[in-house]
Amino acid sequence: MNKIVAILLLMLFPFTLFADELPKISPLNKGDIAPFSGVLYNPAAVAETIAQRELLIQQHELNLSALKEHLDAECNLKISNLQADLDAFRFKYDSMVEIKDNEINKLHNIVLKQTNEHSHWWFAGGILTGVLITVGVVYAVNQ
Repeated sequence: MNKIVAILLLMLFPFTLFADELPKISPLNKGDIAPFSGVLYNPAAVAETIAQRELLIQQHELNLSALKEHLDAECNLKISNLQADLDAFRFKYDSMVEIKDNEINKLHNIVLKQTNEHSHWWFAGGILTGVLITVGVVYAVNQ
């Protein structure tokens, strides 16, 4: 239903009614009266206007390509800087991890060395202490 109403409205009120005056082209010969008021261009003026338009388009395209190259170079520079920062941080991180791993290995070796040398004495001392405490408690309870 809405489509039918829209089509009818377009048929009854075309857009040309809402537009400003449409461009008119009328060929004139010398001595003819112009059918409308306006500016009359000779072929050289039309050619110059078209040439200026094409020149502006080409200048715009050149400016766009120069701007694109500039932005690409700037983007590549930022990417290179970020990559260099990332590489530096990775190197720093890897160095820190290596230093920490070396320290952990040294401490682990120290702990293993200390426990291996006297572990049997600690075991024997624990058993002896347990036996002495048990005998002492039994003796105290019997007295």
